[in-house]
This record gives sequence, C-alpha cells and structure tokens, in this order.
Amino acid sequence: MYYVSSNRNELENYNRQVFDGEKYDGVHTTQWDQIIEHPNGSDFAILKHAKYTAPMELVDTLGNDWFPEGV
Repeated sequence: MYYVSSNRNELENYNRQVFDGEKYDGVHTTQWDQIIEHPNGSDFAILKHAKYTAPMELVDTLGNDWFPEGV
C-alpha cells in the first residue's frame, strides 16, 4: 500500500514520522522509504509502514502510469 499526495511535504513528514518512531540510526538507515515522483511532476507516493498512518489518500498499488517504460 502507498500513500499518495500532491503535497510532497506531507510525504516527507510521514517519512520523518516513521524514521523517528522506529528510531533509525541515521547512519545505516537514513529514511523510511524513497518518495516516488509521478512523471506528471505534481503527484508523489511513499510506501505505507504497517505501524504508522497518515491523513493522506491510501492506494493498494501504483498504476503503470507511475512507471512508464523508457523513463
């Protein structure tokens, strides 16, 4: 499952929430996950962590439009 948003800051805040909550060391693990940018340049996604929720749209998978061939 993925959280998606047009506001990258929401995803960065979620990434930080998981990082802090899981007490990652900042050396070996520096973030929860990479933020994925949609080719349209205005939508973003991040993998949902099983323990943490956020008030963003939740989708099961990212469609093929997120990963077009040749890009």
